[in-house]
Amino acid sequence: MAPFVYLSPVAWSEEGISPALPLGGARSTVPTWNAAAGASFTLEVRTRAAGTWTPWAELARWSPRERSSLNGSAPGIAVDTDTVSLDAPGEALQLRVRDGEPAAVHAIALAPARERAYEPSRQTGEDSIDLIVPELTQYAREGERGWCSPTALAMVLAYYARRYDRADWQLDVPTVAAGVYDARYGGTGNWAFNVAFAGSLGLTAFAAYLDDLEQARRFLRQAMPLVISYSWSEGELEGAPLPRSDGHLAVLRGVAAHGDPVLNDPAHPAIRASYPRAQLERRWIEGSGGLCYVVVPHELAAGAVTLAGGVA
Repeated sequence: MAPFVYLSPVAWSEEGISPALPLGGARSTVPTWNAAAGASFTLEVRTRAAGTWTPWAELARWSPRERSSLNGSAPGIAVDTDTVSLDAPGEALQLRVRDGEPAAVHAIALAPARERAYEPSRQTGEDSIDLIVPELTQYAREGERGWCSPTALAMVLAYYARRYDRADWQLDVPTVAAGVYDARYGGTGNWAFNVAFAGSLGLTAFAAYLDDLEQARRFLRQAMPLVISYSWSEGELEGAPLPRSDGHLAVLRGVAAHGDPVLNDPAHPAIRASYPRAQLERRWIEGSGGLCYVVVPHELAAGAVTLAGGVA
């Protein structure tokens, strides 16, 4: 299986095509990008399997006025909001920039999905970690109940705003929700758009698949909170604020000495919440494959890529 890959800067060709990023046999992957504030462009994607490239499929339109996934498809490849699926095990993937300046896209990342059975992790050591991440609710606007992703992102932005004295990273939830809104999808849960919005603010941001909570704890030990995506059915997550969820995002801010994760859960009445380790880890790994948003200031980028198990 191919590792997570992060490129910055990107060596775009004259035709606006990226280098080939390895897929290692994956049949599903989440490409993400960081671009300059105010940049406008369309992204296309193609993949190679058995030595043959697919035709280009439209991935997304990104601009200050229009942000929309495009759900393009071609023989052998299909885009579903933020995820690229292949008909056969993939060897490589390329992105192409159209209707804009490729140099404005200064970083790209690729998170190939992992097909694996869940195995509980064991915490090494008994030290507890609990980062002081500002607490925000996803119910910031009356009648709006689907803002878990932008709320989780806003909490991480606020965390670094305080640490680095960056008032421009201190944004309220409606502002972040507007910035990540996907017009075609009709919501704020597009993983790539959340990452791209953080990147447009001058941070390094990407999506990655992690192995387990023990790998996530390594980020926390370097004072890097994560946004994790998980789902559950009734009775599967003790203490959850909702009976069930097909996809929820929250900030992983800590781990207790006995191993239970500590989250800022934007749907929880108290925001700060702790869930049984094995239950939350299983719902994260089985629900999304262990996907997370990694959002850090540029000076922490190299360490974050290494912790994600990536190559740059």
